This record gives sequence, C-alpha cells and structure tokens, in this order.
Amino acid sequence: MNTGQSDAYQIVWLIRRLFRALGQKSNERLQEFGISAADRAVLEFLYPDETLSVPDIAARYQVSRQHVQVTVNALMKSKLLTPQENPRHKRSPLIALTAKGQALFARTKKQDLEVVEALFFPVSDEEMQMTQKTLETLLSQLR
Repeated sequence: MNTGQSDAYQIVWLIRRLFRALGQKSNERLQEFGISAADRAVLEFLYPDETLSVPDIAARYQVSRQHVQVTVNALMKSKLLTPQENPRHKRSPLIALTAKGQALFARTKKQDLEVVEALFFPVSDEEMQMTQKTLETLLSQLR
C-alpha cells in the first residue's frame, strides 16, 4: 500500500486494517460459541475469577460504560455472568463469570491460542519482539 503518506501513517493504516480483519475473523469463529468479539473481551477481563464493576471493565476495555453495560446484560441473560454485591457501591454490582462462563471462555481461549500460533507461524521471534515493543511504545503514547 502506498498512499503517498509517511511510513508512520501507513503503519497506522495497516494497524486499523489488521484490527478490523482480526475482529471480523474473531466474530466468525466465535459464532459457534454463541458470542461476539465484544462478549469475548468482557469474559477475558473476568477470567478466571476476577470480579469487576461495569465502570471498571469499561475503563480497562477503553469503551463507553453504556457499551459494556449492554454487553454485560446480554452475557448475564445467557447465564455466562452473574452480579455480586459490591461493598464500595450499592448500585454498581461486581460482575463475575459463572461456571458456564468460565468453561466457555476456557474453550475459546484454547482455540484462540491455536489460531494465533498459526497466524504468527511465518513471523520470526525477532520480528515478533520488535513488533511487540513498537506497539507497546505506541500504546503508551496514547495513554
């Protein structure tokens, strides 16, 4: 891809494309589990036995609290999450995985690891380390 833009711009463009492609593939793969990539992200924050409030999840996920609330509500309806009393805030319960949610996420995580390993097969260890360091640097700039 050559848009006539700087190398930095082209890298950001590629990251956006990669993010969207990974999200699409993830959603396709997660259909067999009856969840979306957004659902999976919330489950991951609570796996294996973390308890967080919706605002805490939203802060970690870096999305709106409303978006997380909608996702959490759907996951509770599916019996994958359960509310627990929050001693710090009566109106904002802590959210935890149910046994069903833990088992489901364990299966998706196992499959994820296989998919990721296959995806990165042609990438050398040095390239992975450099990529990880670069992405961590960029992410720290945004925080």
